[in-house]
Amino acid sequence: MSRVLYFAYGSNLDAEQLRARCPSSSSRFAARLRHHRLDFTHYSTRWTGGAADVLPHSGEEVWGVVYELDEGDLTLLDRFESGYERVTLSVEAEDGASHAVITYMVRQKRNFLPSDIYLDKILRWGERWELPAEYLASLRQVRVQRARGR
Repeated sequence: MSRVLYFAYGSNLDAEQLRARCPSSSSRFAARLRHHRLDFTHYSTRWTGGAADVLPHSGEEVWGVVYELDEGDLTLLDRFESGYERVTLSVEAEDGASHAVITYMVRQKRNFLPSDIYLDKILRWGERWELPAEYLASLRQVRVQRARGR
């Protein structure tokens, strides 16, 4: 089975979560998606708030992690990414090399505040992957809502 590169920028930064969804996944490297910004344009009932999306935006960048996984695992991942569509983009590794990757973008975009637990998960895994401090600091400035049911 062929392998593909997948760029995670939201809750799938969590390697354990992704492994549960895509058993063949293995992390490869941190990468940046140039000329895009992170926003929260999809409502997630799981997270009771906005879920991450990448939007084209000149001069900004979104950091994440590239995983390698079996192409068949994308079908499994699609089930968790309802409201999103698969796209192919180019990301840049820290060594400057460009890589074509699969990622997901929201189909019908609206604006939502992410829940505190969702953003906290992104930040914890961003720190674990040692994503740039400036990027993580910008995420800490995102307004959040308290997750319901806590």
